[in-house]
Amino acid sequence: MEILIPGLILVGFMVWASTRIKRNAARAFEREDIDTSDFSLIKPDGFLAVAEPPDGLLFSAYSKEFGTGEAESIRRATAEVIKLPAASIGDVIDGERSDASRIVEESSGIVNEMKYAYVVLEESRNGVESLVYTKSYFTGDAVVRLSATCLKEHATDFTPKLEGMLASFIVK
Repeated sequence: MEILIPGLILVGFMVWASTRIKRNAARAFEREDIDTSDFSLIKPDGFLAVAEPPDGLLFSAYSKEFGTGEAESIRRATAEVIKLPAASIGDVIDGERSDASRIVEESSGIVNEMKYAYVVLEESRNGVESLVYTKSYFTGDAVVRLSATCLKEHATDFTPKLEGMLASFIVK
């Protein structure tokens, strides 16, 4: 009997801790407003923002799910923000064009007195086809670019989410 009561308390604590961990993990994939000193954007639900992005990146996020077949080790969608020292936004766009199989859409404009370019590309790497959505802002001395990629076979699921993230992307 003296073992039963501490055992029940231990099991109860383990159930409580497990539920709390699962709830917090699920919350990490919810929609989130990202606001930094360099930019702001809305991370859509289904994406996990990396707490400490790899070197050179200001932001990095990825989808929960992986692709299928040849793309089974590739996330269905990823997004990253990078600051590139560049002479002009045209330099960055020319670099994107050189990697593309086909340019799907291209537009530009001005937001908050900063020139931006929006480009949608098709890419094929190692037999895996992807759509790449980019929105780049020229800040005067650099280009800040949000690049969001999704596997082409999952484009119908991720395109609305990625376009929403790109629409919310503002450089300060």
